[in-house]
Amino acid sequence: MARTPSQIGKLAKKRGSEYELEIAKSLFLELGIQFKRNLEQTRTANAGGDLLSDDDDFPFALELKRRRDGNMIPAGAWEQSIQSSDVKAGIYPAVFYRYDHRDTRCVVPWSSIAEAETGINSENILDKADISFIKFCKLAREIMAHRADGANN
Repeated sequence: MARTPSQIGKLAKKRGSEYELEIAKSLFLELGIQFKRNLEQTRTANAGGDLLSDDDDFPFALELKRRRDGNMIPAGAWEQSIQSSDVKAGIYPAVFYRYDHRDTRCVVPWSSIAEAETGINSENILDKADISFIKFCKLAREIMAHRADGANN
């Protein structure tokens, strides 16, 4: 029996919330930073991403997309992430996505990779890189370390 549009919507919402909780747990295990679901996002546009960090120094606004099938970043996800970010304030856009039977991938701007390597912040978010979850965590740690060193000088 085919599912109704209402049932399909409920399943998609459930899949999305389970993925958000999974990523929040994985980020805590890798970074030691607590994340919580942004429930305000469903009520207000541009409310800051799907997950909110308890660390004000975390340099990314996270958008998460969980899909049954496909390849590459889901359509519209990068634009949504840009709306949730604030590059001038040092908050880069980032999209986590996963398709069934595949590992999570992360899309970040090249400028975040440049900052992790050099400590220099750039506002260029047009060029993107598609990286693994573990590389994303390394990237976040490096940016936070550079910024902490700069604040201590």
